[in-house]
Amino acid sequence: MTRIVVFLLAAVALFGVAPGSAQTPIRLAWNPSGGDTQGYRIYYGTASNQYSSFIDVGNTTTASFIPPVPNRIYYLTVRAYNSLGLSNPSNEAAAWVGVIWRTPSLLGMGDFDGDGRADPMVYRGTTGEWFASKSGGGLAQVSWGAPTMGDVPVPADYDGDDKSDYAVYRGTTGQWFLNQSSAGGTTLSWGAPSFQDIPVPKDYDGDGKDDVAVYRRATGQWFIRQSGNGQPRNVTWGASGNDDVPVPGDYNGNGLADVAVYRRSTGQWFVLFDNGTTVTWSWGAQSFADVPVPADYDGDGLCDIGIFRLSSGTWIVHLSTNGSRTLVWGAPSLGDVPIPADYDGDGKADVAVFRASTATWYIAYAAGGSATFSFGASSLGDTVGGVQETAIVPLQ
Repeated sequence: MTRIVVFLLAAVALFGVAPGSAQTPIRLAWNPSGGDTQGYRIYYGTASNQYSSFIDVGNTTTASFIPPVPNRIYYLTVRAYNSLGLSNPSNEAAAWVGVIWRTPSLLGMGDFDGDGRADPMVYRGTTGEWFASKSGGGLAQVSWGAPTMGDVPVPADYDGDDKSDYAVYRGTTGQWFLNQSSAGGTTLSWGAPSFQDIPVPKDYDGDGKDDVAVYRRATGQWFIRQSGNGQPRNVTWGASGNDDVPVPGDYNGNGLADVAVYRRSTGQWFVLFDNGTTVTWSWGAQSFADVPVPADYDGDGLCDIGIFRLSSGTWIVHLSTNGSRTLVWGAPSLGDVPIPADYDGDGKADVAVFRASTATWYIAYAAGGSATFSFGASSLGDTVGGVQETAIVPLQ
């Protein structure tokens, strides 16, 4: 019997690329059928055992398949053929193919007017403009960033006035450009693009100001510039490569962000608290293309672990107070990006997605009810931020 396997490709880091714009192939291999085989066909579809199309790859036992549409699960099988017809199908293989957001700490919306509610915000990838719909009223439009230089939006409260600041991290030079609402503009060099640094701003020293920081994927190191004393803090926490995703947050409720990573291949969370103690949680599954979405969903001051399941659009959150919460909210196949934040000011993060394909927002409030509205222009490259990568996740 012909047996097929799916190979996992190394991820390609992308900045400001719309979901689905990259052609990422699935590499396949199978054992030969033998006899007088003249060639092989790869049959594929988006439902198990339902194959809508096929490609003829000739007489070879390896091939690459480029999915016609991204952010889908594809099911594949191989059949050998000769002059007499087709063989029986091989075993079925499946993989989710699409875009994964690696930096959930950048996907939470900022509070640009300081009223305690997150403001919907988009960053225009064609012009470097910011558009924020302030919950207190009005529209803010600011030009800050150069998309052609690889700028990534990193909004955070860098000056401690309880308002989020417009800021970008330049992925080509490792520079930070901050437009602070109280302290004015400043530029810092903090990061090394050659080492695949990812920006991870958070308040790591508990002084009420978010610190400039990067996670170095090449080495698993964290480099934090503490705003309280201006001193650097370097921590090794994470495995080198693309498996570990930085997920900093205040997991013990003491007012300091903890260094943490989510390991995609195992669904584990590894947290290093500021006192040196550690904890490991299992919450997630690679086989469902889970994306970490940590936030305080129950309003107790502790960051809760949670995942957004790209294979189904399901949120599964472990509440630090008690129990868990599961909600189907979002359609990854339509380019939905998870953006949990407290949009109504009740102290609890709301489940929300931004549909990149239509610039539509869908919010499910923790207190009940929901909201849907349009904000942004998908044709102009509007995004909610973060660092994206194309990925292939074989399903078990």
